[in-house]
Amino acid sequence: MATKISNDGYKEIFNISPAAILVIGIDAPLYTILDVNEAYLILINKTREALLGKGILSAFPVDPTEEESKNIESIIFSFERVISSKKQHTLINCRHASPRRGREEFREQYWTTTNIPVLNENGNVKYLIHSTAKKAELNKLGEKEKTRFEALKNQRQQLYSTFMQAPVGIAIFRGPEYIVELINPPLCELYAKTAEEMLGKPVFEVLTHAKGIGFEELLDNVLLTGKPFRGQGLASPLMRSGKLETVYLNLVYEPFREDDGRISGVIAIATDITEHINAKLQIEEAEERARLAVDAVGLGTFDLNLLTGEMITSQVFANIFGFDAPVPRREYVKVIHPDDQELRSKAHKAAPETGRLFYEARVVWPDKTVRWVRVEGRVYYGTTSIPVRVLGTLLDITEQKKIKEALAESEQLLRNITTAAPTGLWMADAAGGITYVNKTWIDWTGLPFERHLGAGWLKAVVQEDKEKVLEKFANDLAKRIFHEVEFRINHSDGTIHWCVVNGGPQYRNEGTFVGYIGACVDITEQKHLERQKDDFIGIASHELKTPVTSIKAYAQVLEKMLLKKGEIKEAGMISKMDMQLNRLTSLIGDLLDVTKINTGKLQFNNSEFNLNILVKELVEDMQHTTSQHTLIESLAPPVVVWGDRERIGQVITNLISNAIKYSPNADEIIIQSELKENEVTLSIKDFGIGIAEQNMDKVFEQFYRVSGNLQHTFPGLGLGLYISSEIIKRQGGRIWVTSREKEGSTFGFALPLRNKKKT
Repeated sequence: MATKISNDGYKEIFNISPAAILVIGIDAPLYTILDVNEAYLILINKTREALLGKGILSAFPVDPTEEESKNIESIIFSFERVISSKKQHTLINCRHASPRRGREEFREQYWTTTNIPVLNENGNVKYLIHSTAKKAELNKLGEKEKTRFEALKNQRQQLYSTFMQAPVGIAIFRGPEYIVELINPPLCELYAKTAEEMLGKPVFEVLTHAKGIGFEELLDNVLLTGKPFRGQGLASPLMRSGKLETVYLNLVYEPFREDDGRISGVIAIATDITEHINAKLQIEEAEERARLAVDAVGLGTFDLNLLTGEMITSQVFANIFGFDAPVPRREYVKVIHPDDQELRSKAHKAAPETGRLFYEARVVWPDKTVRWVRVEGRVYYGTTSIPVRVLGTLLDITEQKKIKEALAESEQLLRNITTAAPTGLWMADAAGGITYVNKTWIDWTGLPFERHLGAGWLKAVVQEDKEKVLEKFANDLAKRIFHEVEFRINHSDGTIHWCVVNGGPQYRNEGTFVGYIGACVDITEQKHLERQKDDFIGIASHELKTPVTSIKAYAQVLEKMLLKKGEIKEAGMISKMDMQLNRLTSLIGDLLDVTKINTGKLQFNNSEFNLNILVKELVEDMQHTTSQHTLIESLAPPVVVWGDRERIGQVITNLISNAIKYSPNADEIIIQSELKENEVTLSIKDFGIGIAEQNMDKVFEQFYRVSGNLQHTFPGLGLGLYISSEIIKRQGGRIWVTSREKEGSTFGFALPLRNKKKT
């Protein structure tokens, strides 16, 4: 049975202990020796009485012949460190010259001493246990040791070269202050310091930002215990280029041992893995962002182990299936609609071969609500090409299904409407290619749907009209404006039909142009009526021209007779009748010109003539018709043009006459010409009522007149501008108008210079 050891027992154990031990008080600076055991007395060859009660300095005198001794300083330093840190401390290879017994000379000896604190119940240091181990004496360097010294020197040189060439950072920190004795280039680069800045200095005096965060304790533990330390991915603050950075290191601290086995320092090995750690952090951040993005768009995720059947799902996945939290795979399978179970099974069976899992199915929630889901996944294979897992996503597509069904219904309704429509309907993309025609157009042309796509619809257009149709559509497409054109088609009934096509430009919500949507109306009957009308007008105008001419002649003769008789009033009435006959003659002439234009019978007698002379003659004549307006000429140098002088004069007269008519409150009309490249332009500018923007593209149409309150203010049939436009076009020129309502209009035309093409 074990018994308690008495104090005398402890004293006996202390005295017979083989370790040399002193018990020392903490009464600095004396550090009184409180007790000593037999092993220590034998080791130093002294008596107990020579030591007990004496201070450490008086008990161990220093060699008076030694000029400088650091032994006592080291011992005192060790005492102070133990008292302050309350941790043991070891002095390795401590040199001390002790006096020889009975002699006045000293002998040199080396010791390893360890000082251990003994704490009281309050945790404070009561006294120190000073343990000493005597080391073999170092022989004086002499001739006999030169060979050994050289070998040691070579070994150290090889070790130095190895350290310097190592691909990782290596350093040796010596002593309790961790003086940098050796440091290689990779570690200097890591610390952003030069070797000169590091060598011979305590490492934490140079790397001040690494001080006080735990690295000193790691080094202390290695130095005192001899146990290596290995750390992975340790964060270390380092000052680089004046900026404090955090680098991540793999650290190894190994004890540095002398030849006799004592530990005199620490070998530090550091590998910079900052890039690896940062990359890992970036991957983790990317994964987290991806997870947040997936959650934000309502995507559920799953990881299915094909070998075990186990499936890991996200919270969103469970919610889409109607569960509050993730459940085992079999629970998910149970809620899939019975009619869709087979479809799901087929998709899973096909996935290992195709590498992809995809199906859409219905799930029934606990409240009997039916939802549509879309499952998509990718199959991953093991090293033996065996499918091992499926990673994928789940999306609730119930609303999409509803929208798709509603869209399908709308499309069917639209298809029914377009099929029943009596007009041809069409769609074109942004490049002008036809993407859709309805059944009406297909019935008209007798060609199948596919033949009309792209530019195929032109096959139905009469050959003579194709160029005009293409040019008009290309111009309108380029300008993104409303499109309208008339042309003929080869009808499926074997006859030629007239059509008028119009279409409006289409845009997405953000303003992107996507093409045209339009309609095509069969105007064959209208064209026949117009032809009959033109024929009637032509016949009527021709038949009216002869009697009107006769009446005008009789009126002129009658006017002269009345003037000769002195009947001035009656002659004035005949003169007014003659003026009305002039108007009637002009209207008949316009109707005849329109008929000739529509039937292609308008004749031109082209020749060279000076445009400036023609303009001056006409301006002089027109000035006599108005006393209110001043006709101002601003003409370019004289130019010679090739064309029908009479017809071009008809155009100029019409434009000046309109300017006078439609500017009742103005007093100026400007006639201006200009040479531009190979053409001459002539413009007539008034300051009258102007034209509304929406009506400017109609002024050159047949029978167009000002609408609204001004309709009956200005007389005429609305044929003058139409005739002028056709004359200029047939002379190889172009005509246009610019205007602002209530500010006036400018009508202009351009003719090529010396264009001698026959018409």
